[in-house]
Amino acid sequence: MNDVLLSDCTPPAWLAADRARALPQSLLLEAASDSLAAAWSERLVRLWLCHRPGAEACGTCPSCRLLDAGNHPDYLNLQASHGKTLGIEPIREGLEILAYTPQSGSLRVLRIVDAEKMSVAAANALLKGLEEPPQRARILLLSAAPVRLLPTIRSRCQRLESPPCEAYACARYLRAQGVDGADVDTLAQRYADRPAWALELVNSGLWPELQAAQAQLLSDTPRLELLWALVEQWSKDEERVLLLRDLMLGLYAQIFRLQLGLEAPLGARALSTRAASWSPAQLWQECQAWLRLVVDLRQNLQMPMRLERLLWRWFWGEREE
Repeated sequence: MNDVLLSDCTPPAWLAADRARALPQSLLLEAASDSLAAAWSERLVRLWLCHRPGAEACGTCPSCRLLDAGNHPDYLNLQASHGKTLGIEPIREGLEILAYTPQSGSLRVLRIVDAEKMSVAAANALLKGLEEPPQRARILLLSAAPVRLLPTIRSRCQRLESPPCEAYACARYLRAQGVDGADVDTLAQRYADRPAWALELVNSGLWPELQAAQAQLLSDTPRLELLWALVEQWSKDEERVLLLRDLMLGLYAQIFRLQLGLEAPLGARALSTRAASWSPAQLWQECQAWLRLVVDLRQNLQMPMRLERLLWRWFWGEREE
Protein backbone atom coordinates (compact mmCIF):
# COMPACT_ATOMS: atom_id res chain seq x y z
CA MET A 1 0.00 0.00 0.00
CA ASN A 2 2.62 2.56 1.06
CA ASP A 3 4.82 2.05 -2.02
CA VAL A 4 1.86 2.73 -4.31
CA LEU A 5 0.95 5.88 -2.40
CA LEU A 6 4.53 7.11 -2.15
CA SER A 7 4.83 7.00 -5.93
CA ASP A 8 2.08 9.66 -6.04
CA CYS A 9 3.67 11.87 -3.38
CA THR A 10 6.51 14.39 -3.25
CA PRO A 11 9.53 13.00 -1.32
CA PRO A 12 10.66 15.02 1.71
CA ALA A 13 13.71 17.21 1.17
CA TRP A 14 15.78 15.18 3.63
CA LEU A 15 15.47 12.12 1.42
CA ALA A 16 17.61 13.69 -1.31
CA ALA A 17 20.72 11.51 -1.48
CA ASP A 18 23.31 14.21 -0.74
CA ARG A 19 21.32 15.66 2.14
CA ALA A 20 20.48 12.22 3.58
CA ARG A 21 24.15 11.28 3.83
CA ALA A 22 24.96 14.61 5.53
CA LEU A 23 22.31 14.29 8.24
CA PRO A 24 23.54 14.17 11.85
CA GLN A 25 23.66 10.96 13.87
CA SER A 26 20.52 11.45 15.99
CA LEU A 27 17.21 12.37 14.35
CA LEU A 28 13.58 12.77 15.36
CA LEU A 29 10.65 12.59 12.95
CA GLU A 30 7.06 13.27 14.00
CA ALA A 31 5.31 10.28 12.48
CA ALA A 32 2.77 7.64 13.44
CA SER A 33 3.87 4.06 12.85
CA ASP A 34 1.31 3.59 10.05
CA SER A 35 1.93 6.92 8.36
CA LEU A 36 3.48 7.76 5.02
CA ALA A 37 6.12 9.73 6.95
CA ALA A 38 7.16 6.45 8.57
CA ALA A 39 7.36 4.86 5.12
CA TRP A 40 9.61 7.68 3.93
CA SER A 41 11.84 7.05 6.94
CA GLU A 42 12.22 3.42 5.84
CA ARG A 43 13.51 4.69 2.51
CA LEU A 44 15.99 6.89 4.39
CA VAL A 45 17.32 3.82 6.20
CA ARG A 46 17.66 1.98 2.89
CA LEU A 47 19.57 4.91 1.42
CA TRP A 48 21.94 4.97 4.41
CA LEU A 49 22.68 1.26 4.19
CA CYS A 50 22.77 0.77 0.42
CA HIS A 51 26.18 -0.13 -1.05
CA ARG A 52 25.45 1.65 -4.33
CA PRO A 53 23.12 4.55 -3.52
CA GLY A 54 22.15 6.94 -6.26
CA ALA A 55 19.12 9.16 -6.04
CA GLU A 56 17.71 6.31 -3.94
CA ALA A 57 18.72 2.85 -2.73
CA CYS A 58 19.61 0.52 -5.60
CA GLY A 59 17.46 -2.38 -4.38
CA THR A 60 19.83 -5.03 -5.71
CA CYS A 61 23.06 -4.84 -3.67
CA PRO A 62 23.69 -7.32 -0.81
CA SER A 63 22.65 -4.71 1.78
CA CYS A 64 19.34 -3.97 0.05
CA ARG A 65 18.62 -7.69 -0.29
CA LEU A 66 19.34 -8.22 3.41
CA LEU A 67 16.90 -5.43 4.26
CA ASP A 68 14.26 -7.00 2.03
CA ALA A 69 14.80 -10.33 3.80
CA GLY A 70 14.47 -8.66 7.22
CA ASN A 71 17.80 -9.84 8.59
CA HIS A 72 20.26 -7.01 7.98
CA PRO A 73 23.08 -7.30 10.58
CA ASP A 74 23.57 -3.52 10.79
CA TYR A 75 19.92 -2.52 11.25
CA LEU A 76 17.59 -2.87 14.22
CA ASN A 77 14.00 -1.64 14.24
CA LEU A 78 12.34 -1.38 17.66
CA GLN A 79 8.64 -0.86 18.34
CA ALA A 80 6.48 -1.37 21.40
CA SER A 81 3.88 -4.12 21.26
CA HIS A 82 0.30 -2.90 21.04
CA GLY A 83 -0.83 -1.43 24.33
CA LYS A 84 2.57 -1.89 25.99
CA THR A 85 5.63 0.22 26.67
CA LEU A 86 9.04 -0.31 25.12
CA GLY A 87 11.28 -1.54 27.93
CA ILE A 88 14.91 -0.93 28.76
CA GLU A 89 16.32 -4.24 27.53
CA PRO A 90 15.58 -3.71 23.80
CA ILE A 91 17.03 -0.20 24.05
CA ARG A 92 20.18 -1.53 25.68
CA GLU A 93 20.44 -4.20 22.99
CA GLY A 94 20.06 -1.59 20.26
CA LEU A 95 22.74 0.66 21.71
CA GLU A 96 25.07 -2.32 22.12
CA ILE A 97 24.61 -3.25 18.46
CA LEU A 98 25.44 0.32 17.41
CA ALA A 99 28.75 0.07 19.26
CA TYR A 100 29.98 -2.80 17.06
CA THR A 101 31.81 -2.32 13.76
CA PRO A 102 29.37 -2.48 10.82
CA GLN A 103 29.38 -5.86 9.09
CA SER A 104 27.85 -5.02 5.73
CA GLY A 105 28.71 -1.39 5.01
CA SER A 106 29.85 1.77 6.72
CA LEU A 107 26.93 2.39 9.09
CA ARG A 108 24.76 0.79 11.74
CA VAL A 109 21.22 2.10 12.20
CA LEU A 110 18.78 1.97 15.12
CA ARG A 111 15.21 3.00 14.29
CA ILE A 112 12.73 3.35 17.16
CA VAL A 113 9.04 3.59 16.20
CA ASP A 114 6.47 5.01 18.66
CA ALA A 115 9.38 6.37 20.69
CA GLU A 116 6.98 8.11 23.07
CA LYS A 117 6.02 4.65 24.38
CA MET A 118 9.42 4.01 25.92
CA SER A 119 9.40 3.37 29.66
CA VAL A 120 11.17 5.91 31.87
CA ALA A 121 14.10 3.53 32.31
CA ALA A 122 14.30 2.93 28.55
CA ALA A 123 14.20 6.65 27.81
CA ASN A 124 17.00 7.30 30.28
CA ALA A 125 19.08 4.51 28.73
CA LEU A 126 18.54 5.96 25.26
CA LEU A 127 19.50 9.39 26.54
CA LYS A 128 22.93 8.10 27.50
CA GLY A 129 23.34 6.64 24.02
CA LEU A 130 22.36 9.95 22.42
CA GLU A 131 24.96 11.85 24.43
CA GLU A 132 27.86 10.06 22.73
CA PRO A 133 26.67 7.89 19.82
CA PRO A 134 29.30 5.73 18.11
CA GLN A 135 30.89 7.36 15.10
CA ARG A 136 29.38 4.97 12.56
CA ALA A 137 25.89 4.98 14.06
CA ARG A 138 22.58 6.55 13.13
CA ILE A 139 19.65 6.76 15.57
CA LEU A 140 16.25 7.60 14.08
CA LEU A 141 13.29 8.18 16.41
CA LEU A 142 9.71 8.21 15.14
CA SER A 143 7.05 9.62 17.41
CA ALA A 144 3.43 10.56 16.82
CA ALA A 145 3.60 12.65 20.01
CA PRO A 146 7.12 14.11 20.47
CA VAL A 147 5.87 16.15 23.42
CA ARG A 148 5.73 12.88 25.38
CA LEU A 149 9.47 12.34 24.95
CA LEU A 150 11.95 13.59 27.52
CA PRO A 151 12.94 17.18 26.69
CA THR A 152 16.58 16.10 26.92
CA ILE A 153 15.98 13.46 24.23
CA ARG A 154 14.32 16.00 21.96
CA SER A 155 17.17 18.47 22.47
CA ARG A 156 19.77 15.89 21.38
CA CYS A 157 18.02 15.04 18.13
CA GLN A 158 17.69 17.11 15.00
CA ARG A 159 14.06 17.34 13.95
CA LEU A 160 13.29 16.19 10.42
CA GLU A 161 10.62 18.33 8.84
CA SER A 162 7.40 16.43 8.26
CA PRO A 163 6.80 15.39 4.64
CA PRO A 164 4.02 17.21 2.78
CA CYS A 165 0.60 15.61 3.20
CA GLU A 166 -1.08 15.19 -0.18
CA ALA A 167 -4.75 14.45 0.35
CA TYR A 168 -5.43 13.49 -3.26
CA ALA A 169 -3.21 10.40 -2.97
CA CYS A 170 -5.05 9.30 0.17
CA ALA A 171 -8.41 9.92 -1.52
CA ARG A 172 -7.37 7.87 -4.52
CA TYR A 173 -6.36 4.99 -2.26
CA LEU A 174 -9.60 5.10 -0.26
CA ARG A 175 -11.74 5.09 -3.40
CA ALA A 176 -9.79 2.10 -4.68
CA GLN A 177 -10.64 0.33 -1.42
CA GLY A 178 -14.34 0.94 -1.91
CA VAL A 179 -14.88 3.72 0.65
CA ASP A 180 -18.11 5.63 0.07
CA GLY A 181 -17.55 8.77 -1.98
CA ALA A 182 -19.35 11.00 0.53
CA ASP A 183 -16.71 10.27 3.15
CA VAL A 184 -13.55 10.16 1.02
CA ASP A 185 -12.77 13.88 0.86
CA THR A 186 -13.24 14.41 4.60
CA LEU A 187 -11.16 11.37 5.47
CA ALA A 188 -8.42 12.34 3.02
CA GLN A 189 -8.18 15.88 4.38
CA ARG A 190 -8.05 14.73 8.00
CA TYR A 191 -5.79 11.68 7.58
CA ALA A 192 -3.77 12.48 4.46
CA ASP A 193 -0.59 11.04 6.00
CA ARG A 194 -2.34 7.95 7.42
CA PRO A 195 -4.42 6.33 4.65
CA ALA A 196 -4.29 2.89 6.27
CA TRP A 197 -5.63 4.38 9.51
CA ALA A 198 -8.38 6.18 7.61
CA LEU A 199 -9.45 2.88 6.07
CA GLU A 200 -9.32 1.17 9.46
CA LEU A 201 -11.61 3.83 10.95
CA VAL A 202 -14.16 3.12 8.26
CA ASN A 203 -13.93 -0.64 8.56
CA SER A 204 -14.03 -0.64 12.37
CA GLY A 205 -17.16 1.48 12.59
CA LEU A 206 -15.40 4.32 14.44
CA TRP A 207 -15.77 6.74 11.55
CA PRO A 208 -19.59 7.02 11.86
CA GLU A 209 -19.11 7.62 15.61
CA LEU A 210 -16.67 10.44 14.87
CA GLN A 211 -19.06 11.97 12.36
CA ALA A 212 -21.86 11.81 14.93
CA ALA A 213 -19.59 13.42 17.54
CA GLN A 214 -18.77 16.24 15.12
CA ALA A 215 -22.46 16.88 14.54
CA GLN A 216 -22.99 17.02 18.32
CA LEU A 217 -20.07 19.40 18.78
CA LEU A 218 -21.56 21.72 16.16
CA SER A 219 -25.04 21.65 17.69
CA ASP A 220 -26.85 25.00 17.74
CA THR A 221 -28.36 24.16 21.13
CA PRO A 222 -25.72 22.50 23.34
CA ARG A 223 -27.04 20.87 26.48
CA LEU A 224 -25.41 19.42 29.57
CA GLU A 225 -26.69 15.95 28.67
CA LEU A 226 -24.87 16.26 25.35
CA LEU A 227 -21.60 17.20 27.05
CA TRP A 228 -21.84 14.30 29.51
CA ALA A 229 -22.67 11.85 26.71
CA LEU A 230 -19.59 12.96 24.76
CA VAL A 231 -17.40 12.62 27.85
CA GLU A 232 -18.72 9.13 28.61
CA GLN A 233 -18.28 7.94 25.00
CA TRP A 234 -14.81 9.36 24.31
CA SER A 235 -12.96 9.01 27.62
CA LYS A 236 -13.09 5.19 27.72
CA ASP A 237 -9.55 4.55 26.49
CA GLU A 238 -6.50 6.29 25.04
CA GLU A 239 -7.45 5.60 21.43
CA ARG A 240 -10.82 7.31 21.82
CA VAL A 241 -9.34 10.28 23.71
CA LEU A 242 -6.83 10.86 20.92
CA LEU A 243 -9.51 10.51 18.23
CA LEU A 244 -11.63 13.17 19.92
CA ARG A 245 -8.53 15.33 20.34
CA ASP A 246 -7.77 15.11 16.62
CA LEU A 247 -11.37 15.96 15.80
CA MET A 248 -11.31 19.02 18.06
CA LEU A 249 -7.99 20.26 16.69
CA GLY A 250 -9.45 19.96 13.20
CA LEU A 251 -12.42 22.12 14.22
CA TYR A 252 -10.14 24.76 15.74
CA ALA A 253 -8.05 24.77 12.56
CA GLN A 254 -11.18 25.53 10.56
CA ILE A 255 -12.06 28.40 12.90
CA PHE A 256 -8.58 29.83 12.37
CA ARG A 257 -9.14 29.59 8.61
CA LEU A 258 -12.40 31.51 8.89
CA GLN A 259 -10.73 34.21 10.97
CA LEU A 260 -8.06 34.58 8.28
CA GLY A 261 -10.72 34.98 5.60
CA LEU A 262 -10.06 31.54 4.11
CA GLU A 263 -12.76 29.09 3.19
CA ALA A 264 -13.23 26.30 5.73
CA PRO A 265 -14.10 22.81 4.45
CA LEU A 266 -16.89 22.61 6.99
CA GLY A 267 -19.11 25.69 6.83
CA ALA A 268 -21.14 25.10 9.99
CA ARG A 269 -22.82 28.07 11.66
CA ALA A 270 -21.26 27.08 15.01
CA LEU A 271 -17.79 27.55 13.53
CA SER A 272 -18.68 30.91 12.01
CA THR A 273 -20.05 32.11 15.35
CA ARG A 274 -16.87 31.14 17.17
CA ALA A 275 -14.70 32.68 14.48
CA ALA A 276 -16.53 35.97 14.93
CA SER A 277 -16.59 36.00 18.73
CA TRP A 278 -13.36 34.32 19.85
CA SER A 279 -10.01 36.08 19.83
CA PRO A 280 -6.97 34.42 18.21
CA ALA A 281 -5.35 34.30 21.65
CA GLN A 282 -8.35 32.43 23.08
CA LEU A 283 -8.34 29.98 20.18
CA TRP A 284 -4.63 29.34 20.59
CA GLN A 285 -5.09 28.74 24.32
CA GLU A 286 -7.80 26.15 23.66
CA CYS A 287 -5.70 24.40 21.00
CA GLN A 288 -2.82 24.16 23.45
CA ALA A 289 -5.12 22.64 26.06
CA TRP A 290 -6.21 19.91 23.62
CA LEU A 291 -2.62 19.30 22.54
CA ARG A 292 -1.62 18.77 26.17
CA LEU A 293 -4.01 15.82 26.43
CA VAL A 294 -1.20 13.50 25.35
CA VAL A 295 0.78 14.65 28.39
CA ASP A 296 -2.27 14.19 30.61
CA LEU A 297 -2.65 10.63 29.33
CA ARG A 298 0.95 9.83 30.21
CA GLN A 299 0.47 11.27 33.70
CA ASN A 300 -2.73 9.24 34.23
CA LEU A 301 -4.81 12.29 35.07
CA GLN A 302 -8.59 12.00 35.46
CA MET A 303 -9.52 12.04 31.80
CA PRO A 304 -13.35 12.32 32.13
CA MET A 305 -12.95 15.43 34.28
CA ARG A 306 -10.35 16.84 31.88
CA LEU A 307 -12.60 16.32 28.86
CA GLU A 308 -15.58 17.77 30.70
CA ARG A 309 -13.69 21.03 31.32
CA LEU A 310 -12.46 21.28 27.74
CA LEU A 311 -15.87 20.55 26.21
CA TRP A 312 -17.55 23.00 28.58
CA ARG A 313 -15.33 25.76 27.22
CA TRP A 314 -16.06 24.63 23.65
CA PHE A 315 -19.82 24.86 24.15
CA TRP A 316 -20.07 27.84 26.48
CA GLY A 317 -16.74 29.62 26.20
CA GLU A 318 -15.92 29.75 29.90
CA ARG A 319 -15.07 27.50 32.80
CA GLU A 320 -17.86 25.84 34.69
CA GLU A 321 -18.51 27.22 38.17
